[in-house]
Amino acid sequence: MLFAKFKKIIVTLSLVLFTVNAFAVTTDLAARFLEKANEAYENDQIEDAYKYVNQALAVAKDEESQANVLYFAQTVYTIKIQNIQKNYDEMALIDVQMNLEKYPNIENTKIKKLLKQIETEQSNKEKAAEKAETAAQRKIEQERFEAQQESMDAQARAMKEQAAAMKEQANATIQSQAEFKNALESGLKDMGNAFTASAEETKKSTRVIAFAVIGIALLILIIILVIVAICKRGFKQQELQQAQYVEAFKLLAANQSQTNRLMLGGVTDLYGANPQLRLAGTSTWAPAQALPDVTFSEEDEDELKQLAVKCEEIGQQIDYSTGRKNNSKNVSELVYKLSIQLGLPQGMSMLNFCAAMIYDAGFLGIDPDLLSSTSLTAEEKEAMKEHVNLAEKHLDFVPKKYWSVFEDAAMKHHENIDGSGYPNGLKGDEIPQIARLIRVAESYVSLSSRRSYRDAMDKESAVSALREQSNLYDIDVVEALDKIV
Repeated sequence: MLFAKFKKIIVTLSLVLFTVNAFAVTTDLAARFLEKANEAYENDQIEDAYKYVNQALAVAKDEESQANVLYFAQTVYTIKIQNIQKNYDEMALIDVQMNLEKYPNIENTKIKKLLKQIETEQSNKEKAAEKAETAAQRKIEQERFEAQQESMDAQARAMKEQAAAMKEQANATIQSQAEFKNALESGLKDMGNAFTASAEETKKSTRVIAFAVIGIALLILIIILVIVAICKRGFKQQELQQAQYVEAFKLLAANQSQTNRLMLGGVTDLYGANPQLRLAGTSTWAPAQALPDVTFSEEDEDELKQLAVKCEEIGQQIDYSTGRKNNSKNVSELVYKLSIQLGLPQGMSMLNFCAAMIYDAGFLGIDPDLLSSTSLTAEEKEAMKEHVNLAEKHLDFVPKKYWSVFEDAAMKHHENIDGSGYPNGLKGDEIPQIARLIRVAESYVSLSSRRSYRDAMDKESAVSALREQSNLYDIDVVEALDKIV
């Protein structure tokens, strides 16, 4: 029994000695790594210092070693991050961030500030690159438009020159006919005088006179037939020239129509080129809040087309201010298609298209620095919400008979079905149709577009996300969206 106790004491002492020895080895190892890190730092070998200080952090166990390593690690990490800031290396930055998550005690105020500066600089560079890309794309589109416009102008000039040449040819033909007629009349007169003289010389012979009269009659008949044939030929030539004029003017009109399409930026089928789209959908979604008793005549449709051109210009200004490329165009096209799918008339759908192009006009009255900010305070967020009340001064070009639709689009597109939206907290059918259409279209375009803080959703996921929030969106509009995307 005494031997068993002695054996137990020996085992316990062995374990204690092994633990003390292991702890001493670990402490010594941390000190050696720290010494190597310090030596590399003094030789300006920051990468080696960074590597060794991380190894020292990994093996440091006691509080004194950890304190020494952490103090020196903060110095090395600060210089490492400054080097990354000077010569940006994304992989190196990720490595630093992972180590800071692993050893959070290293991160001090200066390190946090440097990391924030790098994040801000990279964000600004990305924004500058996006703006440069947008500007380059606009320049290319403008040059393409100007080249096509110049080509059409040259074609129009050539056609005008051709029309002038045909007109000169017609005048020459008329002059030639007049000269021929004068020559023919002169010849007939001379011939009549000759026959008269001959008749006087041969009046003794009745037969000769009779033959002469018959010959003259036949000659006159032939001359008349020739004149009739020449006149018919002239009339046919004039008809051919008129037909050529008509074709020339039709071609000019077609070119002008093409120019109008270019000015509209290739937007949705406003010209009726897609009869299937025009007839799509048989929804009974009643236009209860549309303009009452408005008949869209051909003149009204022309007015809407011109209105669409103006709205697109303002929409581009809005997208430039908010940094959302093609947002106004994408939302307005989707609103047009939803209107058709829900059974609204063509004219009303075109009006919704125009209103949706400038629904965010109020952002033109918001401070540009606020629009470009990556993070907003609660007070700034409230200021941003004011854009729905700032749109009115940008809608002065809208005809009065359409004003209510544009006003509803600009001021009520953030209202929710359950009344949780702003600015008036409207519920259900209290929300105008155009506002409900834009609410769904804007959210879908946002979800299906890539943002700096997330990737773009696919179409099915985006529609599903909207359908799950029936408290915010009109479910009839969401179902219509599911059918057309």
